Amino acid sequence: MKVNEFTIQSIDAVNRQAVIALTVDEKQSRFIETNSESLQEMVEDTKYNWKSYAFYEDERPVGFMMIGAENQTERYVWLDRFMMDQNEQGKGVGTKCLRIAVEFIQTEYDVDDIILSLHPENEAAKRFYAKNGFVDSGLIDESNGEAIWVYHTRTRPS
Repeated sequence: MKVNEFTIQSIDAVNRQAVIALTVDEKQSRFIETNSESLQEMVEDTKYNWKSYAFYEDERPVGFMMIGAENQTERYVWLDRFMMDQNEQGKGVGTKCLRIAVEFIQTEYDVDDIILSLHPENEAAKRFYAKNGFVDSGLIDESNGEAIWVYHTRTRPS
């Protein structure tokens, strides 16, 4: 029996169009930017040093993430975009990819927290992130009114 392998790959000229073609379900589209918009933001918004990656299942792109805005003083980094293609949702692919993303971030960034923001009406995303170890910080992102959620990569002393 073949076990599928999930990997993170950089986005380049070879896979760019395939990554742009990944889309969320229509009901989710108001909660997240398209991958094309994210890639454009990465180029234009150099202040936050955004990096974008594709999630692959074997040789096939299945998702996307954008990481950046690292704060070395407060020891956090943003997982600003995380999406799975609508055809991959409901199969456990997102959970596998999020676990890989957290491990990847922990090896690439010297941070204690991974931060993301969620639209207040995106109940499915709240359940997904809560199930995977993120907690609502109680803070609101003033730039977009979204709830800030956090994943603590290191256990804090009590």
